[in-house]
Amino acid sequence: GLAEAFGSYGEALQAARVGVRLPALGALVSWSGLGVYRVLSRLEGRHLDMADVHPGLERLLREQPNPVLLRTLERYLDLAGNAHATAEQLRLHRTTLYYRLQRIEELAETDLKDGNERLCLHLALKLGRLTGAYRPED
Repeated sequence: GLAEAFGSYGEALQAARVGVRLPALGALVSWSGLGVYRVLSRLEGRHLDMADVHPGLERLLREQPNPVLLRTLERYLDLAGNAHATAEQLRLHRTTLYYRLQRIEELAETDLKDGNERLCLHLALKLGRLTGAYRPED
């Protein structure tokens, strides 16, 4: 119906906005394929930033801008905390990965064993991507 068409139009428009900001999502972006960016794009106008989601990540970005640590953290979180898969994808020895994760915990004052902390860090990274505060070299 007409009401559904209006809703679909709004979703398509929002997907296009996210797709423009995040070219890594691909040339064709659909609302259903946005994942967590569906939620984050709806919060965008409410002045939510990374520090609101996880202050430690904001400190890590501001005081210790280390793209290697941030890429490592994001990959680790994208892979559900699977150290073996993370080390393999990043082509690292697992000892190196564990060192980086420990350094991240120190700098961000966080505990990656805490599921709540991992969720907040992951959301903050994705929000940072969406807002442009975090621009990894993809």
